Amino acid sequence: MRVAVPKEIKAGEKRVALVPDVINKFTKLGYEVVIESGAGIHAQATDKDYETAGARIQNDVLKDADIVLSVQPLSTDQSAKLKKGAVTISFLSPTNSIENIEALAKAGATAFSMELVPRISRAQSMDALTSQALCAGYKAALMGAELSPRFFPLAMTIVTGK
Repeated sequence: MRVAVPKEIKAGEKRVALVPDVINKFTKLGYEVVIESGAGIHAQATDKDYETAGARIQNDVLKDADIVLSVQPLSTDQSAKLKKGAVTISFLSPTNSIENIEALAKAGATAFSMELVPRISRAQSMDALTSQALCAGYKAALMGAELSPRFFPLAMTIVTGK
């Protein structure tokens, strides 16, 4: 079973679907992990980091992939490269990317959309929306501090319901 991570192609996207720290979770299960060269560069993950973690680096990762992990939905061109029966997991944006979804269907792929995972206790470990909202909140606080003309102490603590 081959798990593939392509380089994100949407302008401004700096995330990567898989970081080197979790490669061993896949390889221990017997999966082969292939990463497109340069896929993690904006997330401070080099090709060497991925190779050290057990992944293989190559340029065309989609054609033989059984599972494709990406942040943004695959483009129509990328979808056309998939083999029949491939599975994609990404933020699919089902209300905004109809042509991408149609291309996946035409390719005979199955697509899972991370933003449609229910936000319930049983699915909490897969709740990508909450984790991304947390990241956006931290980024907003940093941007606000940068723009503030006054000192902006970033004292952040966890508040519990005790």
